[in-house]
Amino acid sequence: MTSVQLLEKTEIWLHGISLDSANLPNLANVVADVLMLPREKVFVTDVRENLVVLDILVPRVELENVTGKQDEILGAIGDLIGVTVAKDATIHSEGILGVIGTPRAQIERYLADARKLETQIANYASGRVAVVSTGSELLAGEIEDTNYQAIRNAMEAADFEVEFGGIAGDSEAEIAGIVARLSGEGFGIIITTGGVGAEDKDHTVEALERLDPKLSTAVLAHYKRGHGRHVKDSVRIAIARLGWSTVFALPGPTHEVKLALPIIIEGLAAKTDQADLVEAIASPLRSTLPHHQHH
Repeated sequence: MTSVQLLEKTEIWLHGISLDSANLPNLANVVADVLMLPREKVFVTDVRENLVVLDILVPRVELENVTGKQDEILGAIGDLIGVTVAKDATIHSEGILGVIGTPRAQIERYLADARKLETQIANYASGRVAVVSTGSELLAGEIEDTNYQAIRNAMEAADFEVEFGGIAGDSEAEIAGIVARLSGEGFGIIITTGGVGAEDKDHTVEALERLDPKLSTAVLAHYKRGHGRHVKDSVRIAIARLGWSTVFALPGPTHEVKLALPIIIEGLAAKTDQADLVEAIASPLRSTLPHHQHH
């Protein structure tokens, strides 16, 4: 199976469809079933004369499940009450979902081309870095975020393209949501800073665990749980995989971020195994911890 990112292009247009008191959720369900997508992820978002627009709320699809499915979709929705499908009806999408309209005879060639394109996009994404800072004190503007500049300086010197991905508050869902969105926007490397400590406001590693249950972590320091503000027994950094994106969860202090960057750059170039790389990053950071318990 070839899993591909939709990269924000998630709409499909059904031209030549006219409706008369049709049940729109049923229509969306039929399309979802043909494309082997979860029903709750496919919605009708617009209906005009001879046009129905659907939105597909998944970040990735299996190409083999969607390529060349135009006739099957049109046939299935044509059986619904209140739906009339014109003889010259077509399905169109600006993005990868355009493959739905692939003629049957060309499906194999399309799939081969698409696999090649997926590799090219992954290569393009691998040079793009997004930086996410976490912490309610940053959102409130209480402290200056010096990490983005440090990461930008180091990564641009190594020929990466670096953009600011935003600030996330101290919430697992918010951090996970921002990281997932950036992955969908084609950033092959996402670096988060802060929120890796042992306090109750530290949620970054747990947020990444939601996205990648198999993520690799390394412990920087152990604590006695319940001692002072510590509700967790360790400070951990992490590396997660999400689609074609590699996500690094680093501590908040800028001097620690600066220690990690050369190791990240070297590890990416050498395609170092994730578990080995997280351990290599952790090594110099451990020595900084006695002086800095705030992560």
